[in-house]
Amino acid sequence: MNSSPNKEPSRLSLGGLRLRAIFLVLLAIIPLLGLTLYSYLEQRADAIAEAQRDAVLVAKFVAKIQQTLLQDTNQLFQTLTQLPQVLQQDPEGCKLLFARVIENHENYTALIAAYPNGRVFASAPRTTESIQVGDRPWFKSVLQSRDMVIGEPQVGRVSRRFSLPIAFPVQNPTGQLTAVLATGLDLEWLGRFILQTGLPAQSTVLMTDSNGKVMFKYPNPEKYIGKQMPESPIIKTMISRKEGVTEGTCAGGVSRLYGFTRFSSPNQEFYAAIGIPKDVAFADIDRVLKRNLLYLGLVALLVIAAAWFWGGLFIVRPIKKLQQVTRQLTAGDLEVRTGPPYRSGELGLLARDFDQMADVIQERDTRLKQAAGELNRRLLELNAAYKELESFSYTVAHDLRAPLRGIGGFSRILLEDAGDKLDAEGIRCLNIIQNDIKKMGDLIDDLLAFSRLGRREIRPADLNMEDLARTVSAELQKPAPERNLEIRIQPLPPARGDREMIRQVLENLLDNALKFTAPKEAAVIEVTGEVRQEETVYCVRDNGVGFEMEYAAKLFEVFQRLHPESEFPGTGMGLAIVQRIVQRHRGRVWGEGKVGEGAKFCFSLPKEETGGKVIGGEQDES
Repeated sequence: MNSSPNKEPSRLSLGGLRLRAIFLVLLAIIPLLGLTLYSYLEQRADAIAEAQRDAVLVAKFVAKIQQTLLQDTNQLFQTLTQLPQVLQQDPEGCKLLFARVIENHENYTALIAAYPNGRVFASAPRTTESIQVGDRPWFKSVLQSRDMVIGEPQVGRVSRRFSLPIAFPVQNPTGQLTAVLATGLDLEWLGRFILQTGLPAQSTVLMTDSNGKVMFKYPNPEKYIGKQMPESPIIKTMISRKEGVTEGTCAGGVSRLYGFTRFSSPNQEFYAAIGIPKDVAFADIDRVLKRNLLYLGLVALLVIAAAWFWGGLFIVRPIKKLQQVTRQLTAGDLEVRTGPPYRSGELGLLARDFDQMADVIQERDTRLKQAAGELNRRLLELNAAYKELESFSYTVAHDLRAPLRGIGGFSRILLEDAGDKLDAEGIRCLNIIQNDIKKMGDLIDDLLAFSRLGRREIRPADLNMEDLARTVSAELQKPAPERNLEIRIQPLPPARGDREMIRQVLENLLDNALKFTAPKEAAVIEVTGEVRQEETVYCVRDNGVGFEMEYAAKLFEVFQRLHPESEFPGTGMGLAIVQRIVQRHRGRVWGEGKVGEGAKFCFSLPKEETGGKVIGGEQDES
């Protein structure tokens, strides 16, 4: 069901002016939002680059610390190897010396001296146990290389703490190896020291050798130190690129930015990496983004509220007034106007133009009423003249019947009673009179039928067009059953109209088809119908003599013929009657043809819903 055109639209309707104004505000805010996000992305990229640079700097700093510690340890060992306590392998002297060294160097877990067979003869801190280190890989390496060796991280046998063993050979003036000095770099102290450099929270520190073995890892050193991990993406990148930045995700799922670098001990290469969490690196810019979005949202809400209020005051209210005036004008009040006074701006111009339009409408309405009155007067005169013409035609046609009957009767009596006294020419003339009287009678009958069509009331009914066509065609074939004639009646859609009038249309069209197919040895007539968008069309097609299309417009005029009467008898009124009936049913009629190939005449009736019982071929409406 259609809604009323005057229904008040909802305030929240998508077509409302307020919402449209708000949409414009939002469109203006969108670039600000885009600029905010673009700035955030730029800052994020800068933060990534800065975090990576910082990570590389910290990694270099950590590597420098580690390298300095190794260099200091090397110098310490060289100094100790020159002291008499060590050269003379004095256990008590070495213990006192080592204790002072450990006391002044908190980065070492222990300091020991061992014979070439691996037995420790002095240590700090002191121990009463007999300690053997000959099985340690780093001890074997120092015996073989006779140079400082850095071993794998392990728990020291003297300190019982996790440390990085560093060993150095002691040689006499002849170059003979007499002892081995060893210390442990305290990895816990190293981790605390690195954290004191100001690393961001949740950062990681990683140190490996050139084979991918973890030398140090913070946090959780006990889980990783000493493990061979060359396939780790971070370690693989460090070893292959030597120095740079990368991104990666640790086992806990935390995404980090890594900076890494390479450093060297006297005999080995190491790699150090610092991992900074992305969340920490982006914390400041994320906070700024949230703050900016919050401010932008508050500004948007304030602007939307202002647009809602001021839009209602300066746009919606004048438009509603104009709408009310429009409704009054639509209802027929041509005197209503929006002003004066008029607002300034576009709405004022719109109101002024509306009033000017209303003035024009009122003026045209006045002229239209005057023209309508004049038209009604002339229409009444035309109807009166048309009725007089119909009455005159009916009277003339009716009054002509009496003298025609007299002339026909007397001429027939003359032929019957005195035919033997007349010569051949007289008899021929009387026969011509008889034929012309018959033609005149047929012409008067058609003229009377045509004039009655204008006065007859249409009695619409539902029609079964297929049954009606079959009935009419059967009646028309009775006078000449011997003809080689085929009438094809296709399924026809139903129609609504005056049964007798529509029957007359079919009768005239089929009669024409029968007449103009008479010269054909095998005549074919086809009746078809189809439903179109707003009308139903019915056609009668034949394979008769046809006609030239340039004369098609004359076919439906009164008394018009395209063929001599000697060839095809008739009064020339059949198609005129068809056109008159179809026009009274608000339809249309037309013809198509080609000489020697036949003709097709069609008529249309308005498509209407049929109601009640469909009228058959011979059953009148009840």
